[in-house]
Amino acid sequence: MRSRGRVLRFTAVTATVVLALTGFSSGHKSSGRHKSGHSDSDGGGGCSSSSQDHDSYTPRTTGTRRASTLQDGTAVLVSCATRTAPHATVEVTNPNSREAVFEVEFSFTDASGRTLSRGDRQVTVSADGTSRIQVPASRAVLAKLDQCWVEREADLVN
Repeated sequence: MRSRGRVLRFTAVTATVVLALTGFSSGHKSSGRHKSGHSDSDGGGGCSSSSQDHDSYTPRTTGTRRASTLQDGTAVLVSCATRTAPHATVEVTNPNSREAVFEVEFSFTDASGRTLSRGDRQVTVSADGTSRIQVPASRAVLAKLDQCWVEREADLVN
């Protein structure tokens, strides 16, 4: 289910980037056109026309990070759960210039790769900061635990 959401989000972002790179903008208006579609001026059409008004259009590039757009964080497994420390420790990094809440997916597996337990946790991380969370493992999980796994992308919640 989460993969489908990521695919949809990726598709939406890709479409936005394509539209931005091709010059489409919701704020760009064409002026000087009649219902027939012909221009008021005698200058030719296309981008080379000196009669076009380019002042109202500002292209957006994919390298520009807008202050209002928040990005997903990253999650790194610091340590796996053990019998003496019955929790996995995960470090979450916020790449944004304001505080944000992220959701981290994790799972515990046995030696044959079967999932013993899985879930997600939310964590608030300060602007451009990192936070550590501890993900508890039950006694039943600890009895068979071989590996801890954390999704590297910490999904932005807010």
